[in-house]
Amino acid sequence: MNNIKSMLTSNSQDRWTQLVSQTYFPLTLSYGNHQAKFQGSLKVWKAEGSDYSLSRLCSDKAEYSRCHSQIAQDNHASFLVTIPLRANVFFSQHGRSLNCPPGHFIVEQGEAPYRFGYEAPNDMWVFKIPSQSMKSRIRRPERYSQHCFSAEKGIGCAFVEFLMICSQRVNECSVDDQNRLFEQALSMLSLVLEQDERVLNSDQSHMKTAHLMRIERYISANLGNPDLTPARIAAFCGISLRYLHKLFSGSGYTVREWVRVQRLEAAHRDLEASPDGINIGEIAYRWGFSDQAQFCRVFRQQFGYSASELRSNFT
Repeated sequence: MNNIKSMLTSNSQDRWTQLVSQTYFPLTLSYGNHQAKFQGSLKVWKAEGSDYSLSRLCSDKAEYSRCHSQIAQDNHASFLVTIPLRANVFFSQHGRSLNCPPGHFIVEQGEAPYRFGYEAPNDMWVFKIPSQSMKSRIRRPERYSQHCFSAEKGIGCAFVEFLMICSQRVNECSVDDQNRLFEQALSMLSLVLEQDERVLNSDQSHMKTAHLMRIERYISANLGNPDLTPARIAAFCGISLRYLHKLFSGSGYTVREWVRVQRLEAAHRDLEASPDGINIGEIAYRWGFSDQAQFCRVFRQQFGYSASELRSNFT
């Protein structure tokens, strides 16, 4: 784990900019009155060899922005989940502006320009998620940068409380278990986001987004069915097969590819968590793969190592 703490004053604003950019990704910072004293502290928990991180950021008033040139030079795309504890934060991305109060959180997409800040001293948790991990769990996660999400009750509150538990316990864990903690946090985040109905109104086409939400939920609930075909999905959702494929055309995945990725992610989690007595074939069949050899082949293609190599790391 990396643990970084810095208290900065007015002549250290450049250092604060550097520290924040190193922790998250390249950003431009402004501080309002450059003659005033500035203080900030940053504590970071990061599993070794992972792009996940959890941080606690406290600072005086500041504004952060990210531009196209910074994005073009960044090889490690990420999402940030920011949870203010003390003061409101403002956030603008994809043409929409938000004002997020304490008790809520926002999702910032690092692959698109944005502006973020706070007008008073603030204290925040920030959960950094690799873009590929976010996109493999949540289809088109950029949709969720248009809303604030409540952390005051239910699964949203449980998600934030789990992040706090991670900060308390991550030092006690092995590197593999540290990554598992962060992946579990991402799973909880996905539940919060995908259960929020407001995303149905966030696209230009209400009907298109409603169809996509219904499709995603049906796929998630039926991953173990080997007969989960595009035709079956379209029939259940009351749309034509052609329209189903059109809905996915801008996502970077075909329908079959999206189903396969979700099955592989589920099988990966099971391989990590299941007792030794459950073999790879059983897990493959559980998640809709009828051919173990094919499962092993696509598993390696997806993750860069075999299912048996993953299993051996946890036995």
